Amino acid sequence: MPPLPRLLHRHLALPLARRHSPRHPWPPAADAFLSRGLASSSSSSAAAAAAAAGREKSSRRTLGYLLGVAAAMVGASYAAVPLYRRFCQATGYGGTVQRRESVEEKISRHTREGTTPQREIIIQFNADVADGMPWKFIPTQREVKVKPGESALAFYTAENRSSAPITGVSTYNVAPMKAAIYFNKIQCFCFEEQTLLPGEQIDMPVFFYIDPEFETDPKMDGVNNIVLSYTFFKVKE
Repeated sequence: MPPLPRLLHRHLALPLARRHSPRHPWPPAADAFLSRGLASSSSSSAAAAAAAAGREKSSRRTLGYLLGVAAAMVGASYAAVPLYRRFCQATGYGGTVQRRESVEEKISRHTREGTTPQREIIIQFNADVADGMPWKFIPTQREVKVKPGESALAFYTAENRSSAPITGVSTYNVAPMKAAIYFNKIQCFCFEEQTLLPGEQIDMPVFFYIDPEFETDPKMDGVNNIVLSYTFFKVKE
């Protein structure tokens, strides 16, 4: 029979060994499932972050576009009169004079050619003010008679009838449109800002001549009257 201490040691050691024996590890399938779950969660978070970043970038781009459009509109409003002037001078749109040759060059050329026009043209003057413009604006004379190649001087009168200083700017055109290319202004107040104090009145000159080629152009047959019109607009402060 084995000694008693050895038997007691054997029977007590067996339960302790059972209690401290390691648990069975996770099955391989469970590890793979857990890994896929963690990876899917990470991918979803990354996708959400990327979408949020994309929306923020799109919003910034849209805001920048709108600000750019607003700035362009403001700039266009300030540049409207100079652009209109250049466009009209380049194309003759609205009966506005095209400037292709200087006055001195035209006079010198026609002098060398010995052109002596005999036809007399009646130049009529018209004046208007835009809505909201508290000015009285009239031509000093209703008409003048000139021959092609001769220079002439006319005047317009403007009066501020309001109780505050007003700044205005004028545009002009020549009718009929087909005659506009022969109407040459040497001095004019158009497209220039004019500021009048309350009750102030000024006279503004227009110095012009009709190109001698007017008389030899078959398209001008029957054109005996030309109308020069000005319209004053109030400049917004």
